[in-house]
Amino acid sequence: MTALDRISICICTYRRFQTLERLITKLLTQETQGLFDYSIIVVDNDSAGSARHLIENINKNITNKIRYDIEPERSIPAARNKALSLADGNYIAIIDDDELPPSHWLVTLYKAIQTFDADGALGPVIPYFEQRPPSWLIKGKFCERPIYRTGTMLEWYHTRTGNVLLKRKVFDEYNLKFDLKWKTSGSDRAFFKKAIELGYKFVAVAEAPVYEIVPPERWEKSYYIKRSIVHGFNTYRNTIKGTSFLWQFITALKSGFALGAYLIIFPFSLVLGPAWYVKCLEKGAHHFSQLVARLGIEIIKKRDF
Repeated sequence: MTALDRISICICTYRRFQTLERLITKLLTQETQGLFDYSIIVVDNDSAGSARHLIENINKNITNKIRYDIEPERSIPAARNKALSLADGNYIAIIDDDELPPSHWLVTLYKAIQTFDADGALGPVIPYFEQRPPSWLIKGKFCERPIYRTGTMLEWYHTRTGNVLLKRKVFDEYNLKFDLKWKTSGSDRAFFKKAIELGYKFVAVAEAPVYEIVPPERWEKSYYIKRSIVHGFNTYRNTIKGTSFLWQFITALKSGFALGAYLIIFPFSLVLGPAWYVKCLEKGAHHFSQLVARLGIEIIKKRDF
């Protein structure tokens, strides 16, 4: 009798007790259709181990215990790598601690990998508001991400680890890990970029969404400006740094023109309302961050938002 595939679901967390508990509750009811079994791994990125008590309480009431450990180095890639080191499955699922999956989430990703002969499957991340958010946040679509048609083979710049199932071999064959240099964000895209260069294929699965809780602290306009500054730096590092002098010059020229244009537009955007002027600031911050990155300047070095 052929052994079932096993999926290790990896969660990295930092002081999000309520959303973590809700996520685990959803994960404990995942459908498998007899195709695989699964385990849950929680890596606490708080050196004080603040989530330990929660996991211990959950483990008292379930048969298949959740594996819990601490990664004391405060960084997303370090926590992800720790989770990978604890995983015992031949498939690895990764989901964020503020997301909620439907019961068919895991089995849908699993079937897609078989159907499309892919090395991994990525589903969409859809914003979920438990309270009515400000209208500018919805109008500007600041929380929305692209949704790709099922079967689309993804490029690295389409990827992230908020909703993904991968074959274990993607990590093991070339000893791929998440790069510790990407402390603020971007280690997931850097990982997928390297994996795709090595020939691995990743497919989009629109029918396997997860719902990301958008709390009131993300309703602040400053959050989206800071996020854009981080992404601008990482865009330079991922797509421009190390390329030819000519390409670096052309992209710097484009960013310079774009930044100038947003500065000119900004006063007019104030008349149109928050959705417009925050979008203007967001785009301008991205290009400014990308430009100063060429001087070795990383404006935001620690992700605390």
